[in-house]
Amino acid sequence: MPTDKINNELKELIERFLSANIYPKILDKDNLLGILVYGSSLTGFSSKNSDIDVLIILNEASKVIRGVNTFEGKKVEYFIKPLEKFLSEGIDFTKRNCPSHVALEQNAYIFYDKSGLIANILKSDKNFYNQNRKKPNQNYELKFVQIGNRIASLKNILDRNGDEFYMVYYNILEMIRKFHSEIHDEAEIPFAKAYRIYNDTRYYDSFVSSDATNPMPEPRFVKLYSKCVKLDDKRNMITHLDKLYEYENQFVKINPNDYEIKL
Repeated sequence: MPTDKINNELKELIERFLSANIYPKILDKDNLLGILVYGSSLTGFSSKNSDIDVLIILNEASKVIRGVNTFEGKKVEYFIKPLEKFLSEGIDFTKRNCPSHVALEQNAYIFYDKSGLIANILKSDKNFYNQNRKKPNQNYELKFVQIGNRIASLKNILDRNGDEFYMVYYNILEMIRKFHSEIHDEAEIPFAKAYRIYNDTRYYDSFVSSDATNPMPEPRFVKLYSKCVKLDDKRNMITHLDKLYEYENQFVKINPNDYEIKL
């Protein structure tokens, strides 16, 4: 269930923010169905650069509104969405193998819920996600050899001391991470947070949620991937990338130097 705990200081600040910036926009008060507070301000992973995330759900609205406001020294990011959009997102995220609504159910604070509808939606989203998410039906063999071609290009860039080395290197690393995630039916997670999510189970749970049945990456992958993330001598970086690529080869069982693929 959504968390029932929130810092009183934060709760009072959000109420003042809503009174000053949101409630005046909602002319028909019966149109307001629910308000959720979520994100790092509740999960315990906030920093001085973190914002406070607020979601306002209306029964009807002509469009979705996204806004940012610095209020009493705090950055507040808010979304105003119609119920129809909120419901459709649960379906869309399921299709993308992204348990955002499941994480909301586990980590968000329900600031306001007119009739208990929002809590019921979040609870049902968990079951819907776990029952309906599907592994992408993709040509993984083709993706694997495409990654191999990119690695070969990276080695050419290194030989000519190209300035684009790091850009291409980390692009390939993200390709491998997504390849591994898709083939193992893991949850879609933010690229910028992947390293920390993989290496901190509490942080992972704040995004993926223990209520979602997606598996955690296996320790061997996390170890190899983590070595690739860290800056090192360029040839060492390629060595680590090669090892990660070789590790992934077991999941497609194809010789990248001798293959024939049906497209």
